Amino acid sequence: MATAKGKKAPGTKEFFTPRPSRRREDADPQDGGGSPSHSPNSATGTNEGDLLAFTTRMETLFKDFSSSLSTRLDAVSADIRKDIQEIGDRTSHLENKMSEMANAHNDMATAVESMEAKLLQCTNKLADLEDRSRRHNLKIRGIPETIHPRDLMAYVTDFFTHLLPGVAHDTLLMDRIHRIPKPPSAPHKASRDVILKMHYYKPREDVLRAMRKPEKLGSQYEHLEIYPDFSKATLQQRRLFRPLTTSLREAGILYRWGFPTKLIILREDVTTVLTSPTEGRITLESWGLKITEDAQDRRPTLKGDTGLAATLNGCARKSYALPDPLLMTDIVFVFDRKSQDG
Repeated sequence: MATAKGKKAPGTKEFFTPRPSRRREDADPQDGGGSPSHSPNSATGTNEGDLLAFTTRMETLFKDFSSSLSTRLDAVSADIRKDIQEIGDRTSHLENKMSEMANAHNDMATAVESMEAKLLQCTNKLADLEDRSRRHNLKIRGIPETIHPRDLMAYVTDFFTHLLPGVAHDTLLMDRIHRIPKPPSAPHKASRDVILKMHYYKPREDVLRAMRKPEKLGSQYEHLEIYPDFSKATLQQRRLFRPLTTSLREAGILYRWGFPTKLIILREDVTTVLTSPTEGRITLESWGLKITEDAQDRRPTLKGDTGLAATLNGCARKSYALPDPLLMTDIVFVFDRKSQDG
């Protein structure tokens, strides 16, 4: 203990100062100081041989890898070329089919246009044939429901005799006469119209011509109105021209109907033919005429048959045309029936 206490304790500097050590290689050999087992020349030869073998091995590996990669790339490129060729063939096939379909569509569109034109022509011709089959017909509005169906012929004969005094009863022969159902737009209190077929055509024209003079009706028949009978197709076509005919009547311009449905207007000694409502609207606006848009929605207020007759007769006296409140047709008083049929 005394010896330990007598020793001087190392300071901080000596404690952190590394002690010198001997390398293991510099240590004394334990084999008694003999010669080394390998010479420097033999170590150098071994290293060169290993490097040459490694280089040869790497070259072989690179050649094998390059050959394998080339083979694989050739196979992949061949597959890609095959796929591209197939896609090209399919695209070419689709383009050919598309071209065939486009040509077929164009041919079909041309055929459809031709068929539409022929269908319109046939429809117009059919409407004309139907109108011609109705040329002997007349529609009478305002005959009271109190007149029995079997008394209609006698009542109408007396009415025609009043309009055409001096005409023989045999001339006013009627093949048939009966009432027809009321249209949905007809007022509830309005009586059903009466339709009849005249045996002779000339008396029918004479009756329509006599109706152009309302004073011939007298107080006994002032509630009656007479209309020519047209097919439904003709009425629908003429209904489209209703705003135009209303404007023409308000302006006092004469017009008549033609076939197929068209307006033939006489203005300032010049005849103008309007084949469509659009063309007519443009023409009338160029003339400075105001087109009444709500002309088709006009309906006279009815208070019994007398009110209807008074309204219609008032319209007839103001203009030379009789507008049909139930959208049947327009009768132009200035032209005869033959010119209306075209």
